[in-house]
Amino acid sequence: MSNQTETKTIIEVYDPAMCCSTGVCGPDVDDELADFANDVKWLKSQGIELKRYNLGQEPEEFKMCVPVLTRLQKEGSDVLPIILVNGEMVSEGGYPDRSTLMEWAELNGSKEDSAVSEEPLDQIVKPLYNEKVDILVAIGSAVASGSDSILREMFAKGKEEGISQDDMAKAMQSGLNVRQVPLSEIVETANELLGVPSNGCAPGSGCC
Repeated sequence: MSNQTETKTIIEVYDPAMCCSTGVCGPDVDDELADFANDVKWLKSQGIELKRYNLGQEPEEFKMCVPVLTRLQKEGSDVLPIILVNGEMVSEGGYPDRSTLMEWAELNGSKEDSAVSEEPLDQIVKPLYNEKVDILVAIGSAVASGSDSILREMFAKGKEEGISQDDMAKAMQSGLNVRQVPLSEIVETANELLGVPSNGCAPGSGCC
């Protein structure tokens, strides 16, 4: 007998900037992210609609969600991940465990029962990691941190490994998106303190 539900619950997860859609990649995998990725996969198997948005890759989704954008502008990216259930904010600053997800989705069943379908961690991590992914992550990180030398080194290494220029450009754009967040926040704060209507320009910069 299927445990799937007919509920129309929609869960939306607004993740911080990560190397991929789940964050489960690279040489040092965060156990919390790996557990959450596994829980998300299980939740979807129960018929629950769950969407994840990555700040580094999908910044427009953050701009279009007023509650999320408001929290980001007020507190910065430390509030991420932010989780909404049917449009209502239910969590921020951390990932919930499976029992909490079940409660939000109004799923029945014990924690022991739900754990039966849990996959070993190595089955989640291994398919997602390879040297090319590591290089792309390093390229994005170099742009985000403003490291010219590392960017040049990783770009050259990427060419040697046969990574397309288009993929490296996307990694750079992800880094630029991350770098832009704190800049836009400080501009907003400066305008707020000076009582100047915010238009994305720093006070006295002459950009507009």
